[in-house]
Amino acid sequence: MSNPHEGHRARTRKEFLEKGLAHMPDHEKLELLLYYSIPRGDTNLIGHALMNRFGSFAGVFDAPFELLREVEGVGDASATQIKVIAALIRAYMDDYSNAHNTIRSAADAREFMCYKFLCESAERVLMACVGGNGKVVYCDVVAEGSPESVQLRPSVLIRTALLANAVRVVLAHNHPNGICNPSQNDLHATRVLQAEFSRLNIELYDHVIIAPGGSFSMRESGMLT
Repeated sequence: MSNPHEGHRARTRKEFLEKGLAHMPDHEKLELLLYYSIPRGDTNLIGHALMNRFGSFAGVFDAPFELLREVEGVGDASATQIKVIAALIRAYMDDYSNAHNTIRSAADAREFMCYKFLCESAERVLMACVGGNGKVVYCDVVAEGSPESVQLRPSVLIRTALLANAVRVVLAHNHPNGICNPSQNDLHATRVLQAEFSRLNIELYDHVIIAPGGSFSMRESGMLT
């Protein structure tokens, strides 16, 4: 008797090349991805297991390496592959947003920052330094923390802004496990930094918060004027 699963992987690859991913359920997208780290075996079952464990397609790529390893059938190679894909997604979108690297409004600030936290499971803070023409002259991570919090060192931010000859700066950080509304600690830290930058004639133009449900601009909300 013929094996009904014979040639399944070749058919799935061919289907992807002809039709893309839009028609595939999320677990089948993962099944296809795992072909390249698991040469043999039923990766469809592992795709289902990943979706069941992390609740969504995005949740799989956001999951920490150690938790991915806990899913039956996911070894070091597959967990690494998933985290590499997550990093590549972020790098692609980061490069895309950098091609539009002018910040002249709060909407510009949110658009510039929104892709820079894709697949991040811990809080981190980014700072964009902006010149007089609105061009972003520098943007990088200035603090990294845990999934629940991150600590800022104002001296690091000030030194970075001065070295970049910034006229204004835009801060952004993420709430990977929460909502995008600012906490009291967020508001306090922003006020302290605004005062510090102001003494150096540098404007803290905006502080953007990114969360799974959306983004929040302190300038748009009237908290920064």
